Amino acid sequence: MPRIVDHVRRREELARLVVTVVQREGAEHTTVRHIARAGGFSSGVLTHYFRDKDELVAFAFRWMARETFRELEQLAAAAAPGLPRLRAALEFMVPTSGAPSFTRVWLSLWGGAMRNPALVVVHRDYYARWRRYLRSYLDAAVRRRQVRKPASSRDAADLLAAAIDGLWIGVTFEPARFPLRRRRALVAQVLRAVLGPLRP
Repeated sequence: MPRIVDHVRRREELARLVVTVVQREGAEHTTVRHIARAGGFSSGVLTHYFRDKDELVAFAFRWMARETFRELEQLAAAAAPGLPRLRAALEFMVPTSGAPSFTRVWLSLWGGAMRNPALVVVHRDYYARWRRYLRSYLDAAVRRRQVRKPASSRDAADLLAAAIDGLWIGVTFEPARFPLRRRRALVAQVLRAVLGPLRP
Protein backbone atom coordinates (compact mmCIF):
# COMPACT_ATOMS: atom_id res chain seq x y z
CA MET A 1 0.00 0.00 0.00
CA PRO A 2 1.56 3.37 -0.97
CA ARG A 3 2.48 5.75 1.82
CA ILE A 4 0.17 8.76 2.11
CA VAL A 5 2.12 12.02 2.20
CA ASP A 6 0.68 15.22 3.67
CA HIS A 7 2.12 17.63 1.08
CA VAL A 8 1.21 20.78 3.00
CA ARG A 9 2.95 19.50 6.10
CA ARG A 10 5.89 18.33 3.99
CA ARG A 11 6.35 21.79 2.49
CA GLU A 12 6.28 23.35 5.96
CA GLU A 13 8.90 20.86 7.16
CA LEU A 14 11.07 21.86 4.21
CA ALA A 15 10.55 25.54 5.07
CA ARG A 16 11.79 24.90 8.62
CA LEU A 17 14.79 23.07 7.20
CA VAL A 18 15.62 25.95 4.85
CA VAL A 19 15.49 28.43 7.73
CA THR A 20 17.86 26.25 9.75
CA VAL A 21 20.33 25.99 6.87
CA VAL A 22 20.16 29.71 6.07
CA GLN A 23 20.79 30.53 9.73
CA ARG A 24 23.95 28.45 9.51
CA GLU A 25 25.17 29.19 5.99
CA GLY A 26 23.53 32.49 5.01
CA ALA A 27 21.14 32.74 2.06
CA GLU A 28 23.89 33.50 -0.46
CA HIS A 29 25.79 30.31 0.37
CA THR A 30 22.79 28.04 0.79
CA THR A 31 22.27 25.56 -2.06
CA VAL A 32 19.68 22.90 -2.82
CA ARG A 33 22.39 20.34 -2.14
CA HIS A 34 23.06 21.86 1.32
CA ILE A 35 19.37 21.71 2.17
CA ALA A 36 18.96 18.14 0.92
CA ARG A 37 22.04 16.99 2.83
CA ALA A 38 20.78 18.63 6.04
CA GLY A 39 17.45 16.85 5.63
CA GLY A 40 19.00 13.51 4.80
CA PHE A 41 17.32 13.11 1.43
CA SER A 42 18.06 13.59 -2.26
CA SER A 43 17.77 16.88 -4.15
CA GLY A 44 14.88 15.30 -6.07
CA VAL A 45 12.67 15.57 -2.99
CA LEU A 46 13.08 19.36 -3.09
CA THR A 47 12.58 19.70 -6.83
CA HIS A 48 9.35 17.73 -6.49
CA TYR A 49 7.90 20.64 -4.50
CA PHE A 50 9.86 23.66 -5.75
CA ARG A 51 11.24 24.65 -9.16
CA ASP A 52 14.52 26.04 -7.86
CA LYS A 53 16.35 27.42 -4.84
CA ASP A 54 14.84 30.91 -5.17
CA GLU A 55 11.29 29.54 -5.02
CA LEU A 56 12.20 27.34 -2.06
CA VAL A 57 13.83 30.19 -0.12
CA ALA A 58 10.92 32.55 -0.87
CA PHE A 59 8.47 29.93 0.43
CA ALA A 60 10.56 29.51 3.59
CA PHE A 61 10.52 33.27 4.19
CA ARG A 62 6.74 33.38 3.75
CA TRP A 63 6.42 30.57 6.27
CA MET A 64 8.70 32.42 8.68
CA ALA A 65 6.64 35.60 8.29
CA ARG A 66 3.42 33.68 9.05
CA GLU A 67 4.99 32.18 12.15
CA THR A 68 6.21 35.59 13.29
CA PHE A 69 2.79 37.17 12.93
CA ARG A 70 1.07 34.20 14.55
CA GLU A 71 3.25 34.71 17.62
CA LEU A 72 2.68 38.46 17.48
CA GLU A 73 -1.10 38.01 17.43
CA GLN A 74 -0.95 35.71 20.45
CA LEU A 75 1.19 38.20 22.35
CA ALA A 76 -1.01 41.13 21.36
CA ALA A 77 -4.16 39.32 22.46
CA ALA A 78 -2.65 38.93 25.92
CA ALA A 79 -1.97 42.70 26.23
CA ALA A 80 -4.56 45.37 26.91
CA PRO A 81 -5.83 47.17 23.79
CA GLY A 82 -4.22 50.45 22.82
CA LEU A 83 -0.83 51.61 24.02
CA PRO A 84 0.07 48.43 25.99
CA ARG A 85 -0.59 46.34 22.87
CA LEU A 86 1.44 48.70 20.67
CA ARG A 87 4.36 48.65 23.12
CA ALA A 88 4.20 44.84 23.41
CA ALA A 89 4.27 44.49 19.62
CA LEU A 90 7.33 46.72 19.28
CA GLU A 91 9.16 44.89 22.08
CA PHE A 92 8.32 41.55 20.46
CA MET A 93 10.04 42.59 17.23
CA VAL A 94 13.34 43.18 19.03
CA PRO A 95 15.16 39.84 19.46
CA THR A 96 16.06 38.50 22.88
CA SER A 97 19.79 38.60 23.53
CA GLY A 98 21.34 35.15 23.55
CA ALA A 99 18.13 33.40 22.44
CA PRO A 100 17.69 31.62 19.10
CA SER A 101 16.19 33.98 16.55
CA PHE A 102 15.56 34.44 12.85
CA THR A 103 17.73 37.55 12.76
CA ARG A 104 20.39 36.18 10.42
CA VAL A 105 17.69 34.86 8.14
CA TRP A 106 15.99 38.27 7.96
CA LEU A 107 19.31 39.93 7.20
CA SER A 108 19.83 37.41 4.41
CA LEU A 109 16.36 38.25 3.11
CA TRP A 110 17.22 41.92 2.95
CA GLY A 111 20.37 41.12 0.99
CA GLY A 112 18.63 38.63 -1.29
CA ALA A 113 15.73 40.99 -1.98
CA MET A 114 18.13 43.26 -3.84
CA ARG A 115 18.42 40.72 -6.67
CA ASN A 116 15.62 38.16 -6.28
CA PRO A 117 12.15 39.35 -7.43
CA ALA A 118 10.41 36.63 -5.38
CA LEU A 119 12.09 37.88 -2.20
CA VAL A 120 11.19 41.47 -3.07
CA VAL A 121 7.53 40.43 -2.95
CA VAL A 122 7.95 38.57 0.37
CA HIS A 123 9.78 41.54 1.88
CA ARG A 124 7.15 44.02 0.67
CA ASP A 125 4.22 41.91 1.90
CA TYR A 126 5.85 41.35 5.29
CA TYR A 127 6.36 45.04 5.94
CA ALA A 128 2.93 45.98 4.62
CA ARG A 129 1.36 43.58 7.12
CA TRP A 130 3.61 44.76 9.97
CA ARG A 131 2.67 48.39 9.32
CA ARG A 132 -1.05 47.43 9.29
CA TYR A 133 -0.66 45.94 12.76
CA LEU A 134 1.11 49.07 13.97
CA ARG A 135 -1.57 51.38 12.58
CA SER A 136 -4.32 49.26 14.11
CA TYR A 137 -2.70 49.32 17.56
CA LEU A 138 -1.94 53.04 17.21
CA ASP A 139 -5.51 53.87 16.21
CA ALA A 140 -6.76 51.99 19.28
CA ALA A 141 -4.39 53.99 21.49
CA VAL A 142 -5.66 57.24 19.96
CA ARG A 143 -9.29 56.23 20.56
CA ARG A 144 -8.44 55.56 24.21
CA ARG A 145 -6.73 58.95 24.48
CA GLN A 146 -3.46 57.28 25.45
CA VAL A 147 -1.59 59.17 22.72
CA ARG A 148 -2.34 62.23 20.63
CA LYS A 149 -3.60 61.63 17.12
CA PRO A 150 -0.54 61.90 14.84
CA ALA A 151 -0.65 64.16 11.79
CA SER A 152 -0.28 60.99 9.72
CA SER A 153 -0.79 57.51 11.14
CA ARG A 154 0.94 56.18 8.02
CA ASP A 155 4.07 58.22 8.74
CA ALA A 156 3.97 57.27 12.42
CA ALA A 157 3.79 53.55 11.57
CA ASP A 158 6.67 53.91 9.11
CA LEU A 159 8.81 55.69 11.70
CA LEU A 160 8.03 53.11 14.41
CA ALA A 161 8.87 50.22 12.06
CA ALA A 162 12.13 51.85 10.96
CA ALA A 163 13.21 52.62 14.51
CA ILE A 164 12.55 49.06 15.66
CA ASP A 165 14.51 47.70 12.68
CA GLY A 166 17.46 49.81 13.77
CA LEU A 167 17.16 48.65 17.36
CA TRP A 168 17.05 44.94 16.52
CA ILE A 169 20.09 45.31 14.29
CA GLY A 170 21.90 46.91 17.21
CA VAL A 171 20.84 44.08 19.53
CA THR A 172 21.95 41.52 16.96
CA PHE A 173 25.49 42.84 16.61
CA GLU A 174 26.05 44.18 20.14
CA PRO A 175 23.76 42.21 22.46
CA ALA A 176 25.74 43.11 25.59
CA ARG A 177 24.83 46.78 25.10
CA PHE A 178 21.12 46.03 25.09
CA PRO A 179 19.97 44.05 28.13
CA LEU A 180 16.22 43.49 28.43
CA ARG A 181 15.61 46.48 30.70
CA ARG A 182 17.43 48.84 28.34
CA ARG A 183 15.64 47.44 25.27
CA ARG A 184 12.29 48.14 26.88
CA ALA A 185 13.37 51.63 27.90
CA LEU A 186 14.51 52.35 24.34
CA VAL A 187 11.20 51.14 22.92
CA ALA A 188 9.42 53.55 25.27
CA GLN A 189 11.69 56.36 24.06
CA VAL A 190 10.91 55.48 20.45
CA LEU A 191 7.18 55.72 21.23
CA ARG A 192 7.59 59.12 22.87
CA ALA A 193 9.81 60.41 20.07
CA VAL A 194 7.28 59.46 17.39
CA LEU A 195 4.00 60.01 19.23
CA GLY A 196 4.75 62.58 21.94
CA PRO A 197 3.59 62.23 25.57
CA LEU A 198 2.11 58.86 26.51
CA ARG A 199 -0.91 58.39 28.78
CA PRO A 200 -0.94 54.71 29.83
